[in-house]
Amino acid sequence: METSLTSHAAPAQQLQPRDVRKIILELQHLSKGLLEDYLKRETGVPESNHFLLPCLTSDSQPPRINSSAILPYFRAIKPLSDKNMIDKITEQLDKLKFQHKPETEVSVPADTFESKSFILTILQQFSACLERVFKSLNPGPQ
Repeated sequence: METSLTSHAAPAQQLQPRDVRKIILELQHLSKGLLEDYLKRETGVPESNHFLLPCLTSDSQPPRINSSAILPYFRAIKPLSDKNMIDKITEQLDKLKFQHKPETEVSVPADTFESKSFILTILQQFSACLERVFKSLNPGPQ
């Protein structure tokens, strides 16, 4: 009974740093594989300057992935990409959500070429974001 009372008001349980690191490592692996597969399938598609993935939260703490803002992007590209891999990524991103915020609506451009460019941009920016977060979790020499 106590959990049902607190589930609406309290943020999700704080993850331990080692758990966050494991999730980030898994996301890096999934993201890299998804990006590589996409680049093989969609040769010649340029990255777009029109889209910016809201990667990090504005917290003063060490960089934290803004999973609440990123999830709608992956849900939007899911029908046009590797659904199984996107499901795995969204599952990991859900674990990192520390607040329940309403999700924004993200739409993929209707034009085929623009939608391919949008997907590539999201995948590349997400991979770069994960790299920055991973480096912040492991500040030693790489």
